[in-house]
Amino acid sequence: MRKDAVGDVVYEAKMRVEPVKLAELTAAIGTETASETARIVPWFGVTIGGDQRLVDTLDMDLSRALLAGHRYDWHRPVEPGEEIQARVTVDQVFSKGDNDFAVLTTEFRDAANELVQTQTTTFIERGVA
Repeated sequence: MRKDAVGDVVYEAKMRVEPVKLAELTAAIGTETASETARIVPWFGVTIGGDQRLVDTLDMDLSRALLAGHRYDWHRPVEPGEEIQARVTVDQVFSKGDNDFAVLTTEFRDAANELVQTQTTTFIERGVA
């Protein structure tokens, strides 16, 4: 894993919260509170630009990679039809024993640049045995 990737932007884009996609997610969840849940978790931040961007930015070997943790910090639910700016950045890359770790942060901001949600994701790239 690239230790010098800290600070790199993996992906940045504006996205629209599509009402039809929220409806599909609501149906897939299928609970009484599904519509509320769909408005707080519509994206897995680190892969919104595609897995390959993440792999290329970190020079990560996916055959040895594991998802080690994922945390959501909500500031408010998304609104159907609103524009959201998403930005995925590399916050930390470090080694522990034979394993490499990468911590990425995804920020979702609204049109007023107010924070809607932050996701923190940690990956482990296992050392070669």
